[in-house]
Amino acid sequence: MAVIRARALEELLELEGKGGPVVSLYLNVTPPRPFKSELHSLIHEKRERLAEAGVDKDLRRRVDAVLDRIRAHVDELRAPEGTRLLALFATPDGFWQEYRLPVALPSRLYVEPDPYIRPLTALLDEFDRYCVLVADARKARLFTMYLGEIEEHLGFFESDTPSWISEGDGRAARGPAVGVGAWAGWREPVIQRHIQDHMHRHLKRVTERTFHAFKRLRFDRLIVGAPEGREGKIYSLLERHLHSYLRARLAGVFPGEPDMPEHELKRRALAVARAHERAEEERLISRLLEESRHWEGLGVLGLARVLSALLQGQVHTLVVDHGFQTPGRVCPRDHYLTLAEERCPLCGGTLVWVEDFIDEVVEEAIAQGAEVEHVFTDHPEFSAHGIGALLRFRV
Repeated sequence: MAVIRARALEELLELEGKGGPVVSLYLNVTPPRPFKSELHSLIHEKRERLAEAGVDKDLRRRVDAVLDRIRAHVDELRAPEGTRLLALFATPDGFWQEYRLPVALPSRLYVEPDPYIRPLTALLDEFDRYCVLVADARKARLFTMYLGEIEEHLGFFESDTPSWISEGDGRAARGPAVGVGAWAGWREPVIQRHIQDHMHRHLKRVTERTFHAFKRLRFDRLIVGAPEGREGKIYSLLERHLHSYLRARLAGVFPGEPDMPEHELKRRALAVARAHERAEEERLISRLLEESRHWEGLGVLGLARVLSALLQGQVHTLVVDHGFQTPGRVCPRDHYLTLAEERCPLCGGTLVWVEDFIDEVVEEAIAQGAEVEHVFTDHPEFSAHGIGALLRFRV
């Protein structure tokens, strides 16, 4: 089993252009789903479609061997707790890569010249790696959150503030020389300064440890939980100590405390993450639409214009509606993409028909070093096109 990382796409893309075939399986194994019988049906349907398409018998025999190996593997599979999706890639020459993910997608089986990676790019794009810091005046906890799952990296760590000192502003401070006779209140300003000093030291230590975690874990975004959220005193003090790198990655703040159950902290952090991701998508779509409205703008909409921009190496960011899909043709040798031509103009070879042409477009964008953004926000003006791109330059 492997945990999906961006490097996984690079490993899969190394199979591109080697002639295939590559069997790509996405199998929803969420209990109590009968995923084994579902796979049997997918394999049976795929074999029928390959035969109907007139695929060479020798090629079908090689594919059949891979499908039999996958079926035997899944028949013996007991998905570990937390796994909802099995992503598996295999070739007749022995390549085998498997990922078990905590996010469910529809079950799909593809046999194509290249690996079908679009669902993986969507997952990597939709789920940034988050650091979740939860702190109050005395304690803090640090988590990472990825693909909807949360993992604690630093348990409770506490400040050295003496236990007899209140976590308030000093008015409730206790001690033999506080609130006694004529001297009542004379130590309160001193205690207040003492409390503030300890709080600052504690929060400075918390942010330092968070920055060290950032350098080690390389998370994409930071989410902070603190009493009363962004409006509370703790966050306003903590923010002063955040390294500029962490401030730049701040996705949001939620009201929370270290003593809260982990499942509740996860729920609140996920709500912040989703709101942040939707807001980022809205900004991206707005920029793309604005750039595409001007003939000198660095934006194009629609599959035909995106293909033209890819052919000329112009694409900086490919933007894809997560539900957009259309068939098309691809050259297994040169990865030439087209919707209409029958033969590759580069090598003269026969083009291969693929079910999800957008997956090939995504692969080509990644191969050219472009960013790929999958949009889950419902935006009618963009959804009418299904795909667009921000460009590096205009021709």
